[in-house]
Amino acid sequence: MAKFSTNKIRVLYVVENRSFGGGERGFGQLSTNISRDRFQPFVAAHPGGKLEDIVSPAGVAFFPLDMNRRVNLGTIGHLSTLISENGIDIVHSMGARADFFTRMACRRQSSTAVVCTVAMLVEGFDVGFLRKTIYKIADRYSGKYVTQYIAVSKGLKYRLVEELGIPAEKVSVIYNGVELDRYDPNLYDSEGVRRSLDIKDNYPIIGTIGRLVYQKGLSHFLKAAELVYSEKKQVRFVIIGHGPEETHLKHRAESLGISHVCMFPGVRFDVARLLSTFNVFVLPSVLEGLPRTIIEAMAMKRPIVATNIDGVREQLRNNLTGLLVPPADPKALAEAILSVLNDQKRAERMGREARKDAQRMFDLKNTLNNIEIVYEKVLNSISRK
Repeated sequence: MAKFSTNKIRVLYVVENRSFGGGERGFGQLSTNISRDRFQPFVAAHPGGKLEDIVSPAGVAFFPLDMNRRVNLGTIGHLSTLISENGIDIVHSMGARADFFTRMACRRQSSTAVVCTVAMLVEGFDVGFLRKTIYKIADRYSGKYVTQYIAVSKGLKYRLVEELGIPAEKVSVIYNGVELDRYDPNLYDSEGVRRSLDIKDNYPIIGTIGRLVYQKGLSHFLKAAELVYSEKKQVRFVIIGHGPEETHLKHRAESLGISHVCMFPGVRFDVARLLSTFNVFVLPSVLEGLPRTIIEAMAMKRPIVATNIDGVREQLRNNLTGLLVPPADPKALAEAILSVLNDQKRAERMGREARKDAQRMFDLKNTLNNIEIVYEKVLNSISRK
């Protein structure tokens, strides 16, 4: 494989890409928006899917990696070869599997810096005890090869430092960012989105977007939806996404008697258009890092109801840019949703303030600038060795 003839800093992004989640979304942003005057981006991930569709048209080289197995010596060897043959200066990974493969591939690459973005500690994975133990051992062992961690929230940095013993100077906090020019509520026709969701009325939509997994607390959302529906019949509920909980959640909606007003459209990538239609955005998660959907809803001026958990507390100001409720509490969730639906002026005010905070805290330009600063830092640390 021929090397790229460039003097730019070569950054290889490694992420799983077996499904399209926050890591894939973030690395799609980074690889296509990072300064091309200074950096040459590459992406290595499982072939196919949305991430490859995003980066390839932008001129970013995409290297397919087999990410199907948790331990794959062939993938580690292939990744090591890609790093050597393409003169990679920095490898930036995210996700347990991608992190482990990257660290093992770089363990003898003394001139290559390893940057790891952390959105969730392995302790939070919804897997069995044995598998979680294996993940923890692999993460702790391979962590010695990491040059710099990027925590997506202050809460995560605290845990990395206090619980895992990682030196504070080795952890940078960089918030996720959003493309504010694209996430603009004035750009979208909500009626067209309603038609695409097969919603033929003008009833308020209470919606959520994310992977259909335990951590997202969607069973609590459905119970809250039942409580809201018992008070206010003219509403619609939309759950966007896919995942292992999908069948269970659909059965749950049926058992609660709300399946006729609760829709599961599956995976959608037109997040800004969808948000333009939501009258209330809900994030009922029980565990998060720094959820991108909250940032996107803020940018779209949506009134937000979310759980009062780490990460989310750093995004929303309670009663100002959103309403925070205890996790796993459907009654409190339903009451907050109803309070937004019943007070349009308050909802609009929260949306305006949320947009201002998104501009101040979560502009993608700031995220990119802060990551480029980290890249310069790790290169300097490598050069001094």
